[in-house]
Amino acid sequence: MITTLVAILAAIAVGGRANDALRTAQMESILTRLPDDQARAYYDLLRRRLRRVLVMRALAIASLFCIFYTLRRWLVSSH
Repeated sequence: MITTLVAILAAIAVGGRANDALRTAQMESILTRLPDDQARAYYDLLRRRLRRVLVMRALAIASLFCIFYTLRRWLVSSH
C-alpha cells in the first residue's frame, strides 16, 4: 500500500517537473522576444498563474493522501 502511494507521488513529481521545465523554456522564449513593458506585464501574469498552479498541486497531493489514508483505515477495520 505504501509502495503504491510512493510510486504514485513519484510519478506525479516527475511528470510535474518535466511539464514545468517545458513551460519554463517556452515562457523564457516568449519573454525574450517581448518589449520590456510587455515582458513585465507578462511576467506578473505568469507569477499569478504559478501561485495558482502550486496551490492546486498542493490540494491534489493532500487529497491523494486523504484518499489513501481513508482507504487504508477502511481496509484495516474490515479485517
